[in-house]
Amino acid sequence: MTIMNKADANLPNPAALLVAFVLSAVAYPVFATQGLTQEATIQTTLQEHVNYGACMARIDPPPSAQMLSPAGTFLDCSTADSFVTFDCLNTSGQTTKATASQMFQTAQLAMITGKKVQLILDDAVKIDGWCLVRRIDLLP
Repeated sequence: MTIMNKADANLPNPAALLVAFVLSAVAYPVFATQGLTQEATIQTTLQEHVNYGACMARIDPPPSAQMLSPAGTFLDCSTADSFVTFDCLNTSGQTTKATASQMFQTAQLAMITGKKVQLILDDAVKIDGWCLVRRIDLLP
């Protein structure tokens, strides 16, 4: 016979704890495929009020030629041209307009000053076929 008091009634079932622990160890979040570029040059910028998330940049080398995912595979970015989108309209719902505009301004600064950038692109989020920029770093 098991005797329980009120304090014991509030304790979780040991079997439930074990199941929760095992599931937390194997159930990990699934992230979109993202990759870090090598140093890239911003060749041109594009602003369009309706399409492409409203703001894009052409990078050299192209994203499909230099982007490796953490698994070592090339990202699935457009090979038609070397543009990437910052999504200044927040069409994807993945960023804010303010953040996207700030990243786009960083790209414009890099283009004007001739500085190189490093980008993190997401090939699971595309706008009109172009990969989304998740981060841009202006390199010294």
